[in-house]
Amino acid sequence: MMFSLSQEIIHQIMFALEDQNTTYVLELHSGRLEDITSFQDDEIPAGYVELPQWEPANGFRMMERFVAVVRNTALQRQLRSVLFSGKGVFKNFKNLLKSHPQGEKQWFAFREEEMTRYITQWYNQLREVYGLEQLGEEPEDNEELLQDDFILREYDAAKDEEKRILAINSFMSEQEVQWPGELGLVLSSLWQEKKAKGEQHHILSLMAETIGGDFAGCIEATLYPSYVKETVLLTSFFVLEQYRGLGIGKKLLEQGVLQLQEKGIRWIILADLVIPVFLQTCLTRVGFVSSGGGYILDTKGKIIATEDFDDAGANESLPDFFIGEKDA
Repeated sequence: MMFSLSQEIIHQIMFALEDQNTTYVLELHSGRLEDITSFQDDEIPAGYVELPQWEPANGFRMMERFVAVVRNTALQRQLRSVLFSGKGVFKNFKNLLKSHPQGEKQWFAFREEEMTRYITQWYNQLREVYGLEQLGEEPEDNEELLQDDFILREYDAAKDEEKRILAINSFMSEQEVQWPGELGLVLSSLWQEKKAKGEQHHILSLMAETIGGDFAGCIEATLYPSYVKETVLLTSFFVLEQYRGLGIGKKLLEQGVLQLQEKGIRWIILADLVIPVFLQTCLTRVGFVSSGGGYILDTKGKIIATEDFDDAGANESLPDFFIGEKDA
């Protein structure tokens, strides 16, 4: 039996991750942490696992994400200056916050939330390895749930910017957890760079939120290159982890495609380097075709799909323009 991830164990793991002088391993049944030097030849014995990687680069990225959402502009400016000072960053960051009690309180809360999410994602991956939990794919639909509990609407910069930044930070943090070492940082940075390309020129910006006003997911598209008229790049398309499995991604995608078609768009491209399996399924159900380096949708239905859809009969319930026409 595997340990339950209690808040106490989370805090112990947080401490262990930030202790750069000691390497800890975790006993799977109890969740107990042990210094690896207590074992012969520093080898991990059966029944123990390594903790997730947490290096200075992870801590720096977390501080960057915090600075992005600090409301006090003077403090934000000072913190950003510290981040790019080149040396003593971690110590100077903490010292600066000590002179701003409210900012320090916000930092502790932010750090707690970020590291809890990081550890929880690692824990869920561990459960998958041992066959205790599998990540579910988005279902065909859950119309009643979406109508009752979620709203799809246009993004309002004045009203939604803070929630959007927090959601983006959360999604980027997730990418960094899923891939080891620098790879997670690189993939997260690539995604952010692609997103930044269309930041000021969105032709579509649609978000999903809960009835309580919490950000759940979004889809954004921009003309790319800027001089074209019928082709867009999806610069953002994600659903936050806690809201997956409810059909939100499929609804965002379907509504986004309809709006883009109304604007005269023919080609829709998703060019992410890594696309999760659940998202691949969502894309193919809406009519996107794998291009080798991403996915493309022709809203006029002229693309010839080279592979069948994942589910037999998935095309039957889709609008005509979602379905690739095959040569007779």
